[in-house]
Amino acid sequence: MSARHSLRPPRWPLAILRFFIKKEYLEEIEGDMEELFYDNVARWTVRKAKRIYTVEALKLLRPVLLKKLGHSFTLPSFPMYRNYFKTSLRGLLRNPLTAFINVFGLSVAIGICLIVYAFMLYDRSIDQFHVHKKSVYLVTILAEHDGETQQYGLAPRPLGERLREDFVQVKNVCRIEEGRVVVKHEDDVYHEHIRYVDPSFFDMFTFPLKWGSPEALADLNNMVLSEDMAVKYFGEDNPVGRDVLVIFNDSTKKAFTVAGVAAAFPKAHDLDFDFLVHFDNINVADGAYDMDDWRAFLPATFIQVENPAGLRTIEQQLKPYQTLQNEALPDRPLAAFAFEPLTSLHERASHLRDAIVHDFNAEGRMGMPIIAIFMIALACFNYINIAIVSASKRLKEIGVRKVIGANRRKVILQFLSENVVVTSFAAGIGIVLCYFAFLPWFVQFTGWPLELPLVHGDLWVFLAALLLFTALVSGLYPALYISNFDAVKIFRGSLQFGKHNPFTRVFLCVQLILACITITAGVVFTQNNAFQNYRSWGYDQKHVVYASVPDAAAFDRLHAAMKQQPGIVVSSGSTDHLGKTVSPVLLRQSSNHSHEAGRLAVDAHYFETMGLRLIAGRGFREDSENDRRALVVNERLVHELNLKQPLGHRFDVNGSPYEIIGVVQDFHHWDFFRKIQPMVFTLATREDYRYLSLRVESGAEARTYEALQRQWARLYPEIPFQGGYQSDAWGTYFNSVNRSETFNKVIASIAVLLACLGLYGLVTLNVSGRIKEFSIRKMLGAGVENIAMGMLRQYAVLMTVSLLLGAPLSYFFSRAYLDMLFAYPMPLDYSGTIIALVILTCLVLAVIATQIRRVLHLRAVEGLKME
Repeated sequence: MSARHSLRPPRWPLAILRFFIKKEYLEEIEGDMEELFYDNVARWTVRKAKRIYTVEALKLLRPVLLKKLGHSFTLPSFPMYRNYFKTSLRGLLRNPLTAFINVFGLSVAIGICLIVYAFMLYDRSIDQFHVHKKSVYLVTILAEHDGETQQYGLAPRPLGERLREDFVQVKNVCRIEEGRVVVKHEDDVYHEHIRYVDPSFFDMFTFPLKWGSPEALADLNNMVLSEDMAVKYFGEDNPVGRDVLVIFNDSTKKAFTVAGVAAAFPKAHDLDFDFLVHFDNINVADGAYDMDDWRAFLPATFIQVENPAGLRTIEQQLKPYQTLQNEALPDRPLAAFAFEPLTSLHERASHLRDAIVHDFNAEGRMGMPIIAIFMIALACFNYINIAIVSASKRLKEIGVRKVIGANRRKVILQFLSENVVVTSFAAGIGIVLCYFAFLPWFVQFTGWPLELPLVHGDLWVFLAALLLFTALVSGLYPALYISNFDAVKIFRGSLQFGKHNPFTRVFLCVQLILACITITAGVVFTQNNAFQNYRSWGYDQKHVVYASVPDAAAFDRLHAAMKQQPGIVVSSGSTDHLGKTVSPVLLRQSSNHSHEAGRLAVDAHYFETMGLRLIAGRGFREDSENDRRALVVNERLVHELNLKQPLGHRFDVNGSPYEIIGVVQDFHHWDFFRKIQPMVFTLATREDYRYLSLRVESGAEARTYEALQRQWARLYPEIPFQGGYQSDAWGTYFNSVNRSETFNKVIASIAVLLACLGLYGLVTLNVSGRIKEFSIRKMLGAGVENIAMGMLRQYAVLMTVSLLLGAPLSYFFSRAYLDMLFAYPMPLDYSGTIIALVILTCLVLAVIATQIRRVLHLRAVEGLKME
């Protein structure tokens, strides 16, 4: 069987067409749809072709094409719907408590769902504004890493130019290199991030210019700025034609003319820039930069093709370049080249190593919909329970409707229509809450530039679908349950309504379980925040200050100046620094086995300065030539390579033999979101020093840091100081942890509020139906304890079951949540769950206590008079 016949359009849209479309049109429509499907398969992926087929099939459900389905189902007339609308409004006004609980709960849930929609819209819109996004691809490499094939967002330096020259299918190539420089304009001097790009950058990517011309980037002396950088250096003036000085290093500078300023980037973007200059300026920044070096990689190489279908042909012809690269780097052979489309680059970024774009939304993409489902479920359960119990006040109305001819279907339709009205009110309030309260807070809290465009057509489709879904889920069971009442039993008064309905108890139980889960998450995140704040970094970061220097000469001058400062215990120099930079290195044990690790090149005093603890062997000796081929490794590397006797073990590193002389205790180079990686230390040469680190006496940190800044300003007034306290190296990490804690507390508070409101409404309606019973008991001498126990007994079993089910679910959910976010979460015990259970129990008892107080303060005579 051919591939064409084995691949078929999706079945269920075709079944819908065959059921609804008239026979005289069906054959022609099926043929056209099938041809369209195979054309789309050739152009796009199979999944996208099936999606297009489904959408087009649904579009064909037009009145002129539909066949008559008989008269088995007729919709009520407009006056009937108007009557339902009036009934719904009167019901809301007549029962303000239940109306408030239902509408408020649904509106809060819908408001949160709209935030989730705004997030998903933002996430799916990232980098989708580029006009040529469907024809632009990032060149990536596939390589073996620890037995698994990994995809990297890098490409060999010469590959881009080869693709441009050798493949006619490639329309444009844009290479991107990155660097850190100092930019100076008059008195404004800052460290900045600059990108070296080919002039085709503006042909491939849609970044309209506010001022200037994109063609100006072809001149090596021109520069293009982002709008933010233009404002930073020039204010609101047009800077085109003005000069800025770029300091590449202590001895290399170049003046650039501002030739363009980009308009403000769309909010949904990942790929962007601060400063752009012609790619060939990389030779000015680094005289030793070799574009023909197959051992070196570019951060990004993008290509633009005429026809995306031709990419497979290009991939098949890249074998010679793979051979060139593998010959240059035999220790790190490539498995293949691959092309990643710009349309999915952001979404795929978390699966790409060393990519120019980053996916910061992966956890939110999973967690936000779960939160929305939680909130909608709580609100719907509230509505279901209260609708069932409050229907006792409408029994006579239901009986009359059935007596005068309304069948069960019409009663169901009536209640569902009324529920749509209630849900519509809630949707309107939810939009207002989201637009003016939830969304501004969320944007300020997370920093995500989310928007809720009210003119966006998809928003109203989503809102209509959400409204319909909520109305059906929350109203279907009450409508089915209430419509089943027997009119004769209603008028005889023999109907035992709602007293033994198990579903209300099940729904309330689920509400309490969801509330228990969210409270536990809030408590556990509070505990985990404290744990993260006090977790050991694996070294002593508290009494260390550091400074970044451009070269060894700057290190020597600054080091000499700081020697005179009091309170310094020990100092060291290094090429890399904990929490700042690390270099990849490949450790080869045999011809067919290698292991990737991070390398920190340091001097002999670095371990003492940073408080790194040696657990075996020794550190480096100063000016020891033998130690130039020595390694100090961390415990993680020893564990992963299963080295029984690590001291003396030899590796081949870049063609030279190295020997392990020491093992340090594991330490965190990055934050606790990421696992500790295998690390090695090598002895740095003095010419490569780029960091000065100082361990100081307790209490001398601020004084030493200020002295560092003063000495730097005296030595290098043109270059801004870069340095800080080592304890602040992860400032953004702890801010992120604090935000997660606050966010989970807010979600837990909302969930508890909704659950308590539902319980309050349910208990209130239940008590209202038993006022006469309690009044009779009071007249017969029942005291506070008797009445309280009578009310509590009704909910004791329910609470017990809810807590017994909620406790283990809360524990496992919280553990899974922490494991998803943190590489090293706190060891989870049962204290968080127990605290959550106590909080939830107290809240439930407080809700019931309000009704006990109401009954106790009600005079028995007044209670007997109530209907």
